[in-house]
Amino acid sequence: MHTQFESFISDPENRRIYEQERLLVDTTELLATVMESTRTRRSDLAHRLGRSKSYITQILRANQNLTLKTIADVFFALNYRLVVVAEPISAGMGLLLPRQWNMTQRAGNAEVTDEYNPSDDFLGEMAA
Repeated sequence: MHTQFESFISDPENRRIYEQERLLVDTTELLATVMESTRTRRSDLAHRLGRSKSYITQILRANQNLTLKTIADVFFALNYRLVVVAEPISAGMGLLLPRQWNMTQRAGNAEVTDEYNPSDDFLGEMAA
């Protein structure tokens, strides 16, 4: 016997909408947690972003359909970086992390390479 929720998300369109809402809630909850842990008030964050306090309130209420760039800006203003992972909806696979990227800068005869591996920043536990 299925719960009402399981019946609801068994429809692909409902599941898609659920995943959209889940991402909004997860992002705003994480933002609220970072703000709390850094003791950042909405007015402080608004000032850093050059926005109004009400804009921050809208973000925290998930009233805004934010772009990835806006989300990156908000976390950057808090001196945080989001690490993106993909988790399969169905069981059987673990989390997927983004590929490594390299940034090479050349100045004269010197070459500086900065290799970034997102798993270096990962402090949580990986799903099995």
